Amino acid sequence: MPTHYDKEFKQNIINLYKQGESAAQLAREYGIGYSTVHKWIQGQAIAQNAWKPAYDVATTAGLRKLALFPAVLSWLILNLRLLINARKHQAQR
Repeated sequence: MPTHYDKEFKQNIINLYKQGESAAQLAREYGIGYSTVHKWIQGQAIAQNAWKPAYDVATTAGLRKLALFPAVLSWLILNLRLLINARKHQAQR
């Protein structure tokens, strides 16, 4: 029969993990199955991210695209210069 742990005990284990103790170490120390400790830690991480606003995700994606902008702009400028020079060469012939 599965053992039931109260919310306070689970939270204490999660807090100890966040302070640097490994899941395996906590499982041994408190006599809990490693998979149980791991599930609590993963559940906490999922719960914290479940309410993350959609605009945060959109902002993050937008910032990634913006980070590429200078490289794309440099590429465009270089290619425009090459095209202009090629046209000048054709016009001089």
